[in-house]
Amino acid sequence: MPVAIRSRYATSAVRQAPDRDGTARAMLPARLYDTPPAAAARSRHALTGTETLETLSWRYGGTSDGWWRVADANRLAFPLDWRAGEVVDIVGTNDTGRIVRDRRF
Repeated sequence: MPVAIRSRYATSAVRQAPDRDGTARAMLPARLYDTPPAAAARSRHALTGTETLETLSWRYGGTSDGWWRVADANRLAFPLDWRAGEVVDIVGTNDTGRIVRDRRF
């Protein structure tokens, strides 16, 4: 079962569990809801009519795969239930603008 590297389940081990018929199936364990640390960099964003958590993830994080980071930083709600005008917290990764030098001279 492939899991994207940016998925919240990327570091989870795949396990075998029986389905309702008793057949063993590959599964990922459910992850408990982890709130971002209080010291994490935060900004606030008012949603417009066309924005989703995926578009906010793309705008602030460079990829739509991290929509769950936006969801985890806010009240517990189904991702499609967010409406225009609501204000959501965006938690930064604390590496925005960081330059990594990998060449040596």
